[in-house]
Amino acid sequence: MLRGRSALLSLSLTTAFLPTGGPVAADAESGRALCTGRYADSLAAMTATARSREARPAADYVYCLRATAVYEHVSYGRGGKLRRHYHTKVRHGTGFAYRQKGGEWLLATNQHVVAFPEVTGDGADLEGVPPGSRRVRAEVKLVANEAEPDGPDQPRLAAVVEDEALDVAVLASKRPLRIMPYRLGRSADLRVGNAVLVRGFPLGAFPAANGGRVITVGQRDFERGWDHEDFAVDALLNLGSSGSPVLAVSCETGEPELVGIYHAGYRGAQGLNVVVAVDGLRRVLEDLSAPARPAPERVSGADPREARAALASGPLVMPFGGRALRVERDGDAVRFGVLDAAFPLSNRVEVSILDRGAPAAGRAAELREALWEQLGLVLRFRAADAGREAPALRERITARVREREEDQAELIAAVRAGAEGLAPAFVADQGAPLREGMRPRQPGPVLILGTH
Repeated sequence: MLRGRSALLSLSLTTAFLPTGGPVAADAESGRALCTGRYADSLAAMTATARSREARPAADYVYCLRATAVYEHVSYGRGGKLRRHYHTKVRHGTGFAYRQKGGEWLLATNQHVVAFPEVTGDGADLEGVPPGSRRVRAEVKLVANEAEPDGPDQPRLAAVVEDEALDVAVLASKRPLRIMPYRLGRSADLRVGNAVLVRGFPLGAFPAANGGRVITVGQRDFERGWDHEDFAVDALLNLGSSGSPVLAVSCETGEPELVGIYHAGYRGAQGLNVVVAVDGLRRVLEDLSAPARPAPERVSGADPREARAALASGPLVMPFGGRALRVERDGDAVRFGVLDAAFPLSNRVEVSILDRGAPAAGRAAELREALWEQLGLVLRFRAADAGREAPALRERITARVREREEDQAELIAAVRAGAEGLAPAFVADQGAPLREGMRPRQPGPVLILGTH
C-alpha cells in the first residue's frame, strides 16, 4: 500500500446538490431515499447554507501545511578534517482548524505529514538525505500553496500532541484561524454507500474538494507501525493532501460532520483510499492526549548458558550484519567464524572470533554482547518455529534481528579491517585439540575476545 501520499482532485460541487434548501428525504429525479441511517447517501441532502459554503473552491477552515526539516550529515575531508553537510527536506500536506483553546487555534492533520525521523537510515529513509544524517531543525508553517516562498509572516505551528499509531497530530497557532463550523460525527454509524466530501490541497498546489462514497468500513490498519480503524472511500484522491478532513452529511440536521481524516491510498489503484475513523481520534482531538499503550515486550536472546548448551549438539549458522557466521563449541570456548561472502557456495572462514569468556572492554565487549544476543535470538526463533513458543513471537524476533543488522555490519567491518580493539591476528593456538574424525582448521586470522 502507498501510505501518506494521496491528494484531492478539484471537483465542482454545484452539480452534486439540489437547488432547494434544507435537508431532503429523496432524490427529486429518481425518488431514491437519501437518508436511511445517520448519514446521507448523497451530498444533495446538505442544507442550503452548508451547500453554499462547500461549493466554494476553497474551504476557509482548511489550510496548506509546509513541514520542513534540516539534516546534518558528517563526513571527513583531507587531513581528517570534520565536514558537515546540510540537507533540507520539505513536504506539503493539509490541516484543518477545528477548535480554539485559550489563546491558541488548534489544527488537526496526519502525524506522518509533520513528523521527520531524528536520524535517517535503518528503515527511516528520506529521499535526497543520506543515511546517518541527524535532524537539527524542524518546523511547520501555514502557506497559501507549495509555490509560496518562505517568509517571516507565515504562521508557525507548535506541536500539541502526536500519535504515530493513530497517524494524527494536533498543532497550535497563535494567529487566529477560521474554525471548522461542523461538529465531530460518529464513524461507527457510517454505512457502505454513504456520501463523503473531502477537502484538501492536491500536491500543495491549490485548495480543492472531491466527493465519493464509503465502500467499506471497519478495516484495521497495522502498516508502518500504525494501529487504528480505517474506512475506505472511492473518491479519486491523488498524491499530496494527507490530513484532509472527511465529511458526511447528517440526515438529522443536513449539516456535514467530521467522520475521519484521510491519510493513505493503495499503490497502483484508483478510487481506493483509506480514512482514519474519527471515533478512534476523539480522545486526541478533544482531550489533547494520546491513548496510553503498554510498552511492547522487548525480545532478547536466550541466556548464554542455554546457548552454550544448545551448541553441544553441533555447530549452527546464523545471520549477522548481512553475513553468515558458523558458531561452534571449541573446548571451553565458543568460536564464531565469519564465512566467505559467497556462502553457501564457499565455506571458507574469513576470520574467526574466539570467546573464551575472559573480561573484555570497549569495542570487544560490544562485539561479544552483539554475538551472544544474536545467537540467543536465533535459538529462540527456532524454538518458536518448532511450536514450543507462540508463533507470533517469530515476527517480533525477526523485527529485532532486522533492526540490529546495521550495527552488526559495522562490527563485522571493524573486525575485517582490524580496527583498534578488534584486530585479529594469526595465532598458533587454533583452539582445542582435534577429536577423531575432525578436519584440521586452515590457518587464518583469529580475534580472541578479552585478555589472554
